[in-house]
Amino acid sequence: MTSIYGLVGASGFGSEVMPILEQNMADIPNQDSEIFFIDSDESKKIVNSKKVLSEDNFFNFDSQKKFYNVSISNPKIRKEICQRFEQRNINTFSIISQDNMVVHNVIIGKGAIILPHVLLTSNISIGDFFSCNPKCSIAHDVIIGDYVTLAPGALINGNVSIGDCAYIGSGSVIKQGIEIGSGAIVGMGAVVTKNVAPNSTVVGNPAVILNNYNENS
Repeated sequence: MTSIYGLVGASGFGSEVMPILEQNMADIPNQDSEIFFIDSDESKKIVNSKKVLSEDNFFNFDSQKKFYNVSISNPKIRKEICQRFEQRNINTFSIISQDNMVVHNVIIGKGAIILPHVLLTSNISIGDFFSCNPKCSIAHDVIIGDYVTLAPGALINGNVSIGDCAYIGSGSVIKQGIEIGSGAIVGMGAVVTKNVAPNSTVVGNPAVILNNYNENS
């Protein structure tokens, strides 16, 4: 029976992820499969030569072998979508570029998306549904929770802890030993030298809470 793979999110990020998915599938011998985008925008019919289905159409598709992943960068939205699919008992799969470097003892949870030119060094633990854009670097002894997003060029130094649903912005730098709380947002280009509280937003160099940044600017 044909396996059905659905990639949720037919937007810009989805168009970056789909070629990596196609490459991954091509490396599986004798694989009888179909790949679709899944999107809530009913005006989208074909994106990058792939048919676009609604969630309901995917759920109702006549196949017992269905798999999904979510190419949406917002961690909280990604979590909500994953919960809907898991309630339907649909399995997930990971999408990981071959153009990465993994050094030693790196554990990655289910449903990861890792785009090209990412460096993962040693003794790293990453939770489920991790989303990692190109040219990110994660140093030794880092712990990353579930549904975390690293935007392009984020640099995570050693012994850092990042909580569930955190978003680390493009070009940001996290100093060694820092703790980023669950649901926190690190702004683009921020240099984080102090722990970041859960559900807070920090910006600037050195990074400060967004309200404090606005008051001082």
